[in-house]
Formats: sequence, C-alpha cells, structure tokens
Amino acid sequence: MAIEAYLPHHEAAVARFNQRLADGGSPFRFPASSRIPWLPKDPGRSTFLEGYVAVAEGEVRGGYLVKQQPFALEGETRDDIRNLQLPLSEGSIDPAHARVGVEVLASASRRNRMMYALGMGGTHTPLPTVLRSMGWTVGLVPFYFHVVRAAPFLRNIRVLRGSAPRRMVLDAIAVTGAAGPALAVVQGRWRRSPGPSVEVVDRFGDWTDAIWREAHGQYALLALRDARELNALYPPEAAKPIRLKVSVAGRVVGWALVFDSRLEGHKQFGDMRLGTLVDCLALPGQEAAVALAARDHLRTRGVDLVVSNQQHAAWGAALRRHGFLRGPSNYALAVSKGLHAALAPWDACSDRIHMTRGDGDGPIHL
Repeated sequence: MAIEAYLPHHEAAVARFNQRLADGGSPFRFPASSRIPWLPKDPGRSTFLEGYVAVAEGEVRGGYLVKQQPFALEGETRDDIRNLQLPLSEGSIDPAHARVGVEVLASASRRNRMMYALGMGGTHTPLPTVLRSMGWTVGLVPFYFHVVRAAPFLRNIRVLRGSAPRRMVLDAIAVTGAAGPALAVVQGRWRRSPGPSVEVVDRFGDWTDAIWREAHGQYALLALRDARELNALYPPEAAKPIRLKVSVAGRVVGWALVFDSRLEGHKQFGDMRLGTLVDCLALPGQEAAVALAARDHLRTRGVDLVVSNQQHAAWGAALRRHGFLRGPSNYALAVSKGLHAALAPWDACSDRIHMTRGDGDGPIHL
C-alpha cells in the first residue's frame, strides 16, 4: 500500500471508495475533487487543504486531509504546524482492511511532526484513542453554554433528556415557567449597560490586522487571524457567518464570528435555535467585551441557547463572567509529540492555546 498525494487521476477511485463507505453504512466521505473546494491550494494562498490517499492495487482504501496554515507559537511565526482532518479507512466497514487506518495516521505523523487534530467526537472515540496510543496528547476543549430561553432549552437539550421520567419532569418545568428565574440566578442577570458597541460587517478590514499585531504575542499558540486570512476562511460571499466588529469607547477592541442556526432533530440540541460563538480575537484584556457583544447580539436575534468551545483560559473566564456555564464537551484537541514538545511545559501552556471551532474543519452541523 502506498500513501500518495491526492491528484486528479485518483478521483475515480475515490468515488468508488466513497460508494463502498456508503454501502457499508459509514456517514463519512472523502472529497470528490482533489482540489478541495473549501480551501483549495491556489497561488498566493497561505492556508489551504491538501489530500493524501492510501492506494493498494489500484483502489483507494483510505486517506486524510491536512490543513496548512501559518501560526504564531509564543509570538514567533511558524509555517510547519498542520491540522489533521478526515482520516478515513475502509477498515471502518471491512475488517480485511483494518491496517489501513494505522498506516494512514502513521503516514500523516511522519510527514508532519507538528500536528494537531480537533473535534473527533470526544476523547474516547476511535481516532483519539489511536492517536493517544501513538504518543499524542489528547484532552477536551471546554464547552460553554448560556440559556436565553428556558422552555425551548428544557424541551430539546438531549443530554438532560435521557429517560422518560426526566423528559416528563423537564417538560413540566418548561410549562410552569419556573426555570427562567432559576436560570437567571445561576447565570447572573443580564448586564445591559454600559456595554460594547457592535457593528455587523460583511468582511474583515484593516482594523483586524491591528488586533492581530497587538494580540498574537500573548498566546502560546494562535493561528493567523489577520484580515486576509479571515476573509479566506470565512469568505464575504458566504451567507451564514455573522461578523461582529466590537468597540469600546470608540476604539475597536476585537471581533467575533457567530452563527444563528435553526436546528431540526440535532443529536444534542434538538430543534432549538442555536447561537454559536465560532471564532474570536481581542486586544489583551478585552476578551470579556467581545464575549458580551457576541452573547447580546445573538440574544437580540432571538436564539434559545448560545454555545462556544474555547481552549484559552482568558476566553473561558470572559464567558463565565457574562453568565455562561461550563458543560460536558465532546470537542477534543489532540497534539502530536512534536507540537507537545514545542509547547513545553504543557501544563503551563495548554490553557494559553487559542483553539475554537474555527481552527478545525469548521463549525459543521451548527
């Protein structure tokens, strides 16, 4: 078996591989085109996706994607840090190909010493389990939530509705309206003034670069977030992201990228209207202003719940200050041995890493 760069001549074999995955009941598919549509490798683009495929006897049996993106590591610009995405193996549906997954991950690790993976459904699903056995460090990115409308939350939050008796109790509480005042006590009452001013913008401008220049040296690890990069990751023509420019006393102090999604039958959030703080950056010390701006903007839009995954301690503290609670997370961060060594001592650096849903394969399903 050979691990090769994904090129146009592999596309027919990838189509057959995807069909076998579908026939076997797998929900995953490898990109049909070798030019990855979300982040293609174009001249002058610093962030892009590349694909690799595992080929045996003319058939694709697995593959993976690698996102290349500039990072600041303790303020120093690096171009050797990679994001592992979508490692797939036919072994997930056919035991005859059980070794493909191991070979795919071993190939990715050999090619990229400084690598991380995000999401993966938690820390004990197959992928993080294998990565841990290869010497990677695996942990959870904290999850924060703020309930805006108690009744829809109680009727839809799946983690609390695991049994018929629980569902009956939660539905009864939702009907009585008793949960609203209780949540106001737990979360803290709304801060109404003074607050930051918020402008919805259709693209990131030069003001973003000033925030990047002042902020990036404060983080142990931070992906490039200047205007050019953000407009590539979140194209102005994309309708769903809401870009917020946040100011305090007339000075731009940060930005947030949020989603407002009407869900149907979501495995965790049911039919709620969900607000998500997907990505963000602020001048040092202004994280709370950005968190408040994102929360209140989503609240005024009418969402039922606001959620966010944030690795950095300052962003977690900012969310808690404005009434977010910490809940169970299924969003994991795994770092390779090489990246772990670069972030030594890990215990001191891990909570200074800025990782959000914007640093992986995007805010999928939200």
